[in-house]
Amino acid sequence: MEGVEQIVTIWDRLEAADRAATLWINGNCSQWSDPFWVFMSQIKIWIPLYVLVVALLIWRLGWKKGLIAVAAVALCFFCDERINNLIKMISERPRPCNDPGMIAAGIHVLEQGGGWSFPSGHACNSFGFAVSSAICLNFDKKFNWGWYTVIIIAWATLVGISRIMVACHFLGDVMVGTVIGVLMALLWARIARKACNLLPDK
Repeated sequence: MEGVEQIVTIWDRLEAADRAATLWINGNCSQWSDPFWVFMSQIKIWIPLYVLVVALLIWRLGWKKGLIAVAAVALCFFCDERINNLIKMISERPRPCNDPGMIAAGIHVLEQGGGWSFPSGHACNSFGFAVSSAICLNFDKKFNWGWYTVIIIAWATLVGISRIMVACHFLGDVMVGTVIGVLMALLWARIARKACNLLPDK
């Protein structure tokens, strides 16, 4: 029983730290930055980016390797969604914007989200997309794609932060979502690399 109590105590401390960190990050808002974070938090607005990256993969890798890369990115997204939804159903953690304690503490709400909070689907999907597409683009050895990796990771990071700023997620939600997305990206990109190595060059 003592061991269980210690685990509960540690969990309570982590929960308190997560809430405090979320309030601090969310508190760094202003009337000038709020529209930016709401913009970054949107989903449909980034569809042109996804289409552009798919076209870039096929153009640089050729249609066979390009389709393998696109399939890897799509499967990463699919697995991210399934894992994310499963954990949310188990954890049933309220979003900060719906949490009475966070509201009482003065959380700055920019978006009223529904459903559960843990982990962040936005962070999971954006990092899964960013990392898997960056790795797959680097299958093209004729060009240095380091600039793309920096930009797309920065984009995913801003998407993750935006979810805290609009009060739809705790910091811990975003961190765990990021880890899930990156792990799935590494898995499917590795499978894609092995599949592409079986094909002749473009």
